Amino acid sequence: MLQTERGFTLIEALFALSILSIILLLIPRQQVEQIEKLELQHFFDTLEMDVLYLQSTAGMQENDIPYVLKFNPDSYSIVLDRFREIKREYPAQFSLVTSFPKNVEFYISGVIKNPQTIRVSLAGEPYQIVFPLGKGRYYVEKR
Repeated sequence: MLQTERGFTLIEALFALSILSIILLLIPRQQVEQIEKLELQHFFDTLEMDVLYLQSTAGMQENDIPYVLKFNPDSYSIVLDRFREIKREYPAQFSLVTSFPKNVEFYISGVIKNPQTIRVSLAGEPYQIVFPLGKGRYYVEKR
């Protein structure tokens, strides 16, 4: 048999397989990190839309129904009246650091009644969710 027809040696095959296995091990780890970042971004986008919805709904009402955003240890709720409440779960990497945050209530004009700062931890990083006095929306800042 000629030297060119014998194929690959065992060392060449093992080298190629080890490079392939390293590449396959690194790809899923990067995808998981990206998915976690997207989940947190989706959570903040949803919270922003919920606050905007509460402010705009409270601003259009003429009666004195309180519109409330309640923070619980495992979720937050949007209370529209005594019979309607929307509950949203936190992502897995999210945890409240503030033990008992007050409910965020809105006046008829959409202004926040009780401004406050809620401390949270996102994937081990400390953040603050700030609800300022006035008609401004909340914002998130890293501590």
